[in-house]
Amino acid sequence: MSEVAAMANSGQRGAIKPFGTGRAVLWRGGMIWIGTAGEPTDFHAHHAIQLALALSGGEVRFRRPGDDWTAYKAAIVGAHQPHAFEARDELVALILVEPESTEGQAIGQLYSEGIASLPADAFAPESAALAAAFNDGASDAELIACARAVISALGSVHPSPARPLDRRIERAIAILRERPGDAITMAEIAEAVFLSPERFRHLFLQETGIRFRPYVLWLRLELAVACSAAGNSLTDAAHAGGFADSAHFSRTFKRMFGIAPVSVRRE
Repeated sequence: MSEVAAMANSGQRGAIKPFGTGRAVLWRGGMIWIGTAGEPTDFHAHHAIQLALALSGGEVRFRRPGDDWTAYKAAIVGAHQPHAFEARDELVALILVEPESTEGQAIGQLYSEGIASLPADAFAPESAALAAAFNDGASDAELIACARAVISALGSVHPSPARPLDRRIERAIAILRERPGDAITMAEIAEAVFLSPERFRHLFLQETGIRFRPYVLWLRLELAVACSAAGNSLTDAAHAGGFADSAHFSRTFKRMFGIAPVSVRRE
């Protein structure tokens, strides 16, 4: 998955094959990359639940380590699930949803683990509206609304209501978002929400499904991606996310999404 800036120079174009050309837009708890896919990704895993939609009549393909490629019209990938992705020349939407968000909890109930096919007819009108919005050059706000409409339509397939996060963990995440570049410790956050560090560590993992430090890294990556998607340099994006430099940001991005950030061209 991915989003980010155009390739920096002709030398990079020769060395790094493009993942795709499109647009990336983020909102609190989710993001979307929509565009024409190119080269496949390497194996990777990230914190978000991923929805992958083929929007131009073809298919998206996924592969888990040790398995062959499998084709889907639409698919869901569980959080932290290693996978590779490919949909050469297909218009695709890759929607990432944080699993602890209300939307993430709703769609997370649709699968147990790994990668699963989705009933594309359950959200066909919403998918068509998303493709039309992209092709018409819609605003970021309109693309977000269309992406979230897909999530809502999919979430309504399952009747179980989302479970709210523990308020202390919800407050902890809010603090982290307010201080993205700070070298904030788990002990500081635990104190701020009136928990012991050990109790906080256990509760954070229980509520979010991820340990504290990897979650901090995920949030910083979100901020860097948002900065880069807005047209800023990789160096500026790295600093926005609290990374030491663009190389640190690029390594983290590739580990999470299976591609280098410079391999994604902006529409």
